[in-house]
Amino acid sequence: MESKYLNFLLDENEINKIAKEVGLCKRIRTFTPLELLKMVVFYPNNIAKDILDEISLNLFEISSISVSNESINKRFNSTFVKFLKAIFLELLNIKLNIKKPEKNILEPFNRILLTDSTVSKLHSSLSEEYPGGRNQEGPYSSLKINLIKDLKNNTPVDIQVSRGTKNDYEFLPRIKKFMKAKDLILNDLGYCSLEFLKHVIKKKAFFVSKLKLNSLKTISLENPNPTYFKNGTVKLQNKFIPFDIEKECNSMVAGEIREFENVHIGGDSDKLPCRLIITKLDGVLEERRHKTVTKKIRDPRPYLKEEKREIAKFGFMITNLSKDLYPKEQIYPIYSLRWQIELEFKNWKSILEIDESGRKLKKERIEAHFYGKLINILVNNEVSKILKDEIETQKRILSDKKIFNHVSYYLERLHRYNYKIGYIFDKLKKLIPKTCLKSKRKGNISSNEIMKFIT
Repeated sequence: MESKYLNFLLDENEINKIAKEVGLCKRIRTFTPLELLKMVVFYPNNIAKDILDEISLNLFEISSISVSNESINKRFNSTFVKFLKAIFLELLNIKLNIKKPEKNILEPFNRILLTDSTVSKLHSSLSEEYPGGRNQEGPYSSLKINLIKDLKNNTPVDIQVSRGTKNDYEFLPRIKKFMKAKDLILNDLGYCSLEFLKHVIKKKAFFVSKLKLNSLKTISLENPNPTYFKNGTVKLQNKFIPFDIEKECNSMVAGEIREFENVHIGGDSDKLPCRLIITKLDGVLEERRHKTVTKKIRDPRPYLKEEKREIAKFGFMITNLSKDLYPKEQIYPIYSLRWQIELEFKNWKSILEIDESGRKLKKERIEAHFYGKLINILVNNEVSKILKDEIETQKRILSDKKIFNHVSYYLERLHRYNYKIGYIFDKLKKLIPKTCLKSKRKGNISSNEIMKFIT
């Protein structure tokens, strides 16, 4: 484990250099940038929820640093936030020199990119800096974290902190920035548009996406008998024919999957070529979807409500994956890998408490809390990934959440090991194989089993 990342994040000289670049300190004092970093990243307290007295007591007990509550409060300023953000970005870009076991699965794709966001409510006093909307009590504040994660390598690609009202659609330019050829993109509907999916194809990457219901009426097929101009070019108005979605759906039985190749979605001048897979849901899935749609329908016209309930019985997926390599039965299981990012957000909120703060605090303290937790998450993810790779070579299937929880427990006690993460590896290697085995729910397919499809 001869990585500077695992000895402690970055070398202390590099941390001091970053601190001076952002103007955090002009000279090194007892309460050094490294000690400040430890306090917000690894101490067993939550700086957004705990009172200053508790933070001060932890600081003295762990690092023998005695400072007043007011002195700690003054450290939570805009410069300190810049420092934490700079450390976070530096870690996000670090390439580790640790040899990890190679995996043959998922070989056709360089990466499997998942994108999603999570929102944390803040105290209403921050509604100007981080607007979140209005409710019966007036304006409230919220902060959104957008994450791009590479599922194949289990590493974050990009994380952005923004106001809670920022639309997911506004995040698309950042996804384009990080996209490469042979990536597989699995995005939620909020991050999809025809223009974006065309960009995926242009980049020679791949996508699996749900189809928005308002796009169903724009589906067309290539006309097998088009008319031509005298110069031999196809007349645009005859090039495509409408796809009768209602006819197809009415003739399907529960559980049936149908596939249509070379369909085009969009207006006459803006069409996306792709495969369309329609599934008629049955059993629990149909009931769950019906309840979800019923809650969301606000249209007072009863005939439209019924139409939406009927269409909710079907799943519509589009993709540019090859039919020969990925038959229709595999498309939805592949897309369901996207839920791994939802599980990650649950880990963040439940284990690391990267969630709302009901107390009235200054903006800089809240931001320091979030960047401190994000740095902790980067360290946790890397340690968890290395442990999982090494232990799963012994043919054990492990739970990501359980490993994340175990690593989090030891990171909070890292001061007992002189902040050298390598010291906790031996303990975790003995503990994890016995306590972190994945529990399989009856009737559910695991992400590991799904990934075996992608060979």
